[in-house]
Amino acid sequence: MSQLTDLAMMQKLVEVKYRQQQESFARLMEQERRLRQSLRQLDEQMIESRQSGDAPQKALGADVLWQAWIGRKKRELNMQLAQVLAVKERHVAQVRHAYGKVLVTETLFEQLRTRTKKERAQSQRDRAVTSMLFNKGPQ
Repeated sequence: MSQLTDLAMMQKLVEVKYRQQQESFARLMEQERRLRQSLRQLDEQMIESRQSGDAPQKALGADVLWQAWIGRKKRELNMQLAQVLAVKERHVAQVRHAYGKVLVTETLFEQLRTRTKKERAQSQRDRAVTSMLFNKGPQ
């Protein structure tokens, strides 16, 4: 295979790897969005329960249990969010690295393609000149 063909194949492989990295990153972003939404919902529920001030619930201690459950759930969600954010940070670096490879392979491919075109054109000129010299021009 020619260098140009090899580089084109490498370029396609690098682009596939980059797309995979992007898809993985998108899944992480969706997971982060869901966790943040769940945390917002818990905050809203906590505010609603405090504002309602239902006397029978207070008398039974249900409000205390509810607040404790919300606190545990928020801690759990915050831990999951922290883990997602840590993974996201690593993924950002991986996506940037993969994109850098895409840029490099595109640049190398274009440079090689330009050089190959120039070499072909020079070769054709050389053949034309040689042909003209041996045939002593058009007759």
